[in-house]
Amino acid sequence: MRIFRSFGDRRSLAGLALPALAVALWLLATPSPTPTAPSTELPDLAVGDWIFRSGTSMDSTVIRQLSGSDYSHIGMVVAADPEVLIIHATTDDEPSTPNQVLLSRLEDFVRPELARDFAIARPDFLDGQQKRLIAEALLAQRGETFIIQPRGTPHRYCTTLLADAIRTQRADFSPGWSQVDVAFFHGEYLFPRAFAEYPGIRWLYRP
Repeated sequence: MRIFRSFGDRRSLAGLALPALAVALWLLATPSPTPTAPSTELPDLAVGDWIFRSGTSMDSTVIRQLSGSDYSHIGMVVAADPEVLIIHATTDDEPSTPNQVLLSRLEDFVRPELARDFAIARPDFLDGQQKRLIAEALLAQRGETFIIQPRGTPHRYCTTLLADAIRTQRADFSPGWSQVDVAFFHGEYLFPRAFAEYPGIRWLYRP
């Protein structure tokens, strides 16, 4: 989940300079952990598993601060063999394909330049068929535009991409939204923390 760069693409940068600078100065007082290489000793993954990431960017730090969580981004496994592939909405994981829904290899999703740490959870409240259909719904959005907007308006960022797809199979899926009133963001937003705290998930890897 990334915020500043995508918002800047839709608004004048001049209008964002002061609020963004204020947030950046606020963050200077908050130390961040040093990125480390991810462990290679991971459990076998399956379609439907959720991959959480603690990102390295200023955007990621803001998300962790606002949500009170270790995680700033989330994606879902849509293929596990012959390699693990994750679909997620992001602004600049791949500079050649910015601001869109991407399909990434696991090793790219968690590489140290992007991830201070990561975790993996399995949503046991979904069955195998539901997970496969959710993966199909997500893959159908590959290449669609990343949109960060509050609840009640059109949006497509990492958490809402996943939540909307899950609701195609489980209409009762209802992760908690959080009210945000900071700089140029006002309204309810969906953070990765809501997925990390959702009932019926099982942690497969959590450092």
